[in-house]
Order: sequence, then C-alpha cells, then structure tokens
Amino acid sequence: MNIQSAIAIFIGGGLGSVARWVVGGGINKLASLSGSAIAGPIGILIANILATLILALLLFTQGPKFTGANSESFLYPLLAIGFCGGFSTFSTFSLDPFKLIQDGNFIWGVLNIIVSVLTCLAVAWTVYLVWGKS
Repeated sequence: MNIQSAIAIFIGGGLGSVARWVVGGGINKLASLSGSAIAGPIGILIANILATLILALLLFTQGPKFTGANSESFLYPLLAIGFCGGFSTFSTFSLDPFKLIQDGNFIWGVLNIIVSVLTCLAVAWTVYLVWGKS
C-alpha cells in the first residue's frame, strides 16, 4: 500500500459514488414516473449490475496487465477498488429489500435480493465466458 494507491482509491471512490447517485437517481425518477412501488431498489440494482460489468470487463479483458506486478500501479486501485467500490453498494442493497419487507412488500424484497445476486453473478460469468478465456 502506498500514497498513490490511496489517492487513486479516494478519487475513484468519489467518482463511483457520484456515478451511483446519478444513475440511481435517474433510474429511480423514471421508475417513480411510471408509478412503480419498487423505484428505490431498481436504481441500486442497475448500479450494482453496471459496477459488476465494469469490474468483470477490467479483470477479464486486461487480466495480469491490470492486476499484476507489471500493471500501471494506479489503475487497479482507481478503477476496481475505488470506482467500482463506490459505484456499487451492498449497504444500500441490504437496506432497500429490508424497507420493502418492512412496508409489507415481502415478495418484492425477496425478489430484489435474488435478482440482484443472480444477475450480477450472471453478468460476471458472461463477461468471463466472452472475454476471460484466453
């Protein structure tokens, strides 16, 4: 761990968090315009899927160039740890289904958990199958 990595994580995390706010807010606005009761979880679900896609693409297309000793020292902390870590969020992911269940939307709460986990795994697996087999 060095200061360049810490700065890269700081910058990437900030940018990822702002990206989550923009993407999540935009999607939630569209969902609420349609009268959907699940507007909150949709934004976080999409942000988590996109963060998984970005991280999987970086890892499976760049491989050791991205993560290995010969990699550019700031790219992995900036993009994988910082940006993708800030862009996705497990804490909000956990809170949204809880709120749905608490509000009596048990099925939507459980479906949100299942769809989030399975979709993100499917995205990572698909990227691996398409770009990760070298």
